[in-house]
Amino acid sequence: MGLQTLRALQVLIADDFENSRQSIRKILLSVGIENIHVTATGKGVLDECKSKKFDLILCDYNLGHGKNGQQVLEEVRDLGYLKSTALFVIISAETSRDVVMGIMEAGPDEYLTKPFTQSVLVKRIERLVQQNGELSEVKKALAKNSPQAVLTSCNQLIKAGSRYSAWCRRKMAEAFFDIKQYDKTKSLCHLVQSKRDLDWAMVLEARVMKETVSLADAIVHLNKVVAQFPNCIKAFDYLAEYLEEKGDSEQAQDFLESAVELSPRVMSRQQTLVNLSLANGDLDIALKSSQQALKLSTNSHYASADQYLQAAQVISESIIGDISAESRKKAQDAFSLLNQATKKFPEEPTTKLNKVLIESQIYSSQGKRDQANLALKEAQGMIDEHAGLLTPVMALEMGKVLYATDQHEAAAEMFDHILKNNSVDKRLVAKTYAFLDEPVGLVARLKAKQDNLIGLSFYENKRYEDAIEAFKKAQKSSPIHPGLNMNLVQTALKLMEITERNQTLIRLCIDSLDRIKHITDRHKQFKRYRSLKAYVSRHFQKSP
Repeated sequence: MGLQTLRALQVLIADDFENSRQSIRKILLSVGIENIHVTATGKGVLDECKSKKFDLILCDYNLGHGKNGQQVLEEVRDLGYLKSTALFVIISAETSRDVVMGIMEAGPDEYLTKPFTQSVLVKRIERLVQQNGELSEVKKALAKNSPQAVLTSCNQLIKAGSRYSAWCRRKMAEAFFDIKQYDKTKSLCHLVQSKRDLDWAMVLEARVMKETVSLADAIVHLNKVVAQFPNCIKAFDYLAEYLEEKGDSEQAQDFLESAVELSPRVMSRQQTLVNLSLANGDLDIALKSSQQALKLSTNSHYASADQYLQAAQVISESIIGDISAESRKKAQDAFSLLNQATKKFPEEPTTKLNKVLIESQIYSSQGKRDQANLALKEAQGMIDEHAGLLTPVMALEMGKVLYATDQHEAAAEMFDHILKNNSVDKRLVAKTYAFLDEPVGLVARLKAKQDNLIGLSFYENKRYEDAIEAFKKAQKSSPIHPGLNMNLVQTALKLMEITERNQTLIRLCIDSLDRIKHITDRHKQFKRYRSLKAYVSRHFQKSP
């Protein structure tokens, strides 16, 4: 590479250690790079990039207090501080998989591990600059979000025999998908995999299958991808998305948990897991993920009141009916989060309403009905003043608070805003049913889950009487949970099938089904409920 090319580079070095900054600066000077700026902080990178258009940024991951290198990269890109051909290199001594996966998902142009020699750094820079020069037109087209221009530029490079033809074919396949030319996407994916399978191409094939064949085929194909490429995060993300769309939210959560385990330092994925686990009634996972999302929001460009409200909301649901000392401490933690949200972010009407509703729910869970009702009255006043605030999402939160304060009829009206509206998002419907199915705290849920599993074990071993006792015990912890109530009905029916008709067991079946009459045809267990209810009605309810 010519000395003139390197000399023309505008370079920014970011490292919190003076010795490191000077060491890298000396290396750059030794190969003729003279336009060098240095900074020690993430804020410094932002300020520099806002005022100058750099060709190359060498940014350490650890920048002391404040933003890390990954957060800096995300922010300068989102704010448009980088020109389309800018090269952003993250340098780090970190070796943990969590950090490395998070960095790679952020998509730097290069990731360089410490320690490195002068020769290694110079060769990386030369290679990146050479590549950048050849691919500059493609990168400009990508920055402008112009698929047709991407196709034209890539095609020209491939015809010219570019050494980056493989990269160009990937960008072409993605561009064809963006303009819905699925046959061409599929053909190009097959072409690049003539010798070996590629994870990105297989994921893109699955996306084409979803659009042109079926959701089921796409899911099957993505399962092949994760089996063959167990570190392909995108495959796990799409599997979770497609399985939830199919209606299999529990398996979707399993795959999303796998993605989080592989790469836990992506805030948006943690928040998605919170919402999905809440829809599945899994408060334990929701608690863990909401706390992780809140932690990742520190110094993040994407931080908002949402992370604080979400974490406080999950805590408030986890302590329903729990007045232990630990629960009281959690309640104070939730109040603290709400106060932090107020201090750090301006209160928009929706945010303020959500905050007040969460406060009411916390007070209610701690048996402080007067404070709960005062907060609820404030929320109702806000809704009366601004009717547009009562979105389906807010209707769910309002319903929870009304239910917690024993205003069940008013709560049902709120829930009907969601359950009787076919245009409402499926996940919100699932979250509504998750609350209605189990409006108890985390301690009670975990106890019910444990007893339910014991009952299932007894059932599998044909110890039906013991299974019934275990399910009844679970029922005391979570009285209206559909799954365990139907397990109880099914076990009672099985016992009568091998013994004799029993009025006590018949009443148990009728009572258990009556507990879960909130189930409608939009509930994921509706078919099972309808079948058991019809059987009991047909065989027993007319009996004396």
